[in-house]
Amino acid sequence: MLASSPLAMVAQCLLALVLQPATPASNEHALRVVPPEMDVSQVIEQIQADALPVDVLVIDICRSGQALFPPPEDGPFVARQGFEDGTQLGQWIEEAHAAGMRVYAGMDVLRWWDPRSEDPDPFEAHPELLELNPDLSCGPGATGKYASPWSAKVRTAVTDLLTQLSTEYPHLDGLYVECSLSKTDYLGFSDAARAAFIRDQRVDPIDLPIYGVSEDDHAPLKSWYEWRLRTFREFLGALRSTFRKGAEGKPVIARATAGVATYALRHRAASCQDWMEWRFNTAADDLVLEIDLARVIRGANAPINEFNAGYRLYGSIQPQGSPYLLVPGEIRHEPVSLEESVQRMDEWDLPNLPLFIDPDRASELGVALQILSVLRDNRR
Repeated sequence: MLASSPLAMVAQCLLALVLQPATPASNEHALRVVPPEMDVSQVIEQIQADALPVDVLVIDICRSGQALFPPPEDGPFVARQGFEDGTQLGQWIEEAHAAGMRVYAGMDVLRWWDPRSEDPDPFEAHPELLELNPDLSCGPGATGKYASPWSAKVRTAVTDLLTQLSTEYPHLDGLYVECSLSKTDYLGFSDAARAAFIRDQRVDPIDLPIYGVSEDDHAPLKSWYEWRLRTFREFLGALRSTFRKGAEGKPVIARATAGVATYALRHRAASCQDWMEWRFNTAADDLVLEIDLARVIRGANAPINEFNAGYRLYGSIQPQGSPYLLVPGEIRHEPVSLEESVQRMDEWDLPNLPLFIDPDRASELGVALQILSVLRDNRR
């Protein structure tokens, strides 16, 4: 039985913290599903049959340049095989609503290809859209390939896709995005990115000393870091505006590593995940806050110390938000078991937040549903 499994014992400890008396919303959580590897209808049926506490079902709608509905013509996106008419997504939205859940579309805005995927690499057909590192490559150990947020073609393609999504599926309740560059490779040296900064500052980023020099001692370098964060925030804000325009003001929430807000400028500018500014400037309506469990290399408590510092900053933003706490099935785009994530997170006192459970791949879905059943039982 679940109650006697090692996972349940760990989950009981972790999730009891989440279920301390607080707002009613703390009992309702979010679950991300990734079709076609996951059977969305079956997941909805199980959530309803087992009375699992899922308030928001996040359906991943585009990976590897393949959407679950017909994308705009003449762009880099194509319809995934079996989803050419787009009716399946609409059916899932109806089924989830009938089961009492809200439905958000989910999308990784820039990481268009995962090397673990069996899908073809979309950049083979569109190499000009790929963002590059200072060596003008993706790096030998890249955990994925990213589209350039400074490419006009990329911006237009993503904007058009979200316009299509919001108008064709008006019953969606919101949008969840992962919107950042790599945390393991310093991207921003594609032709599009270089040309954009040259137009703005008359400096080619390829000539900047991004390693070994403090931005405080190099004005053009500091300007480049600040420019990256500003233009990236504007890009995300434009996507939010596009979706909300078609979706009648429904929210856009974004994944964010909480500790990034405490990083020095150079490190914040690497991934461009400057979420404090996103919230201050309403580039995102709210956040899914992540503990960067990979930071354990800096010490056993480094992940939670950075998270707590970031969460204190989050609490300073007015009006107060309603974030989720991520339980990840991947860390820095490397797969990790949900059980391992729960075990690591159980080591620390956590804020009383609803969970965003992201199994990431089909093999972890059963564990995600087990965690939700523990949440259900603790709520009773």
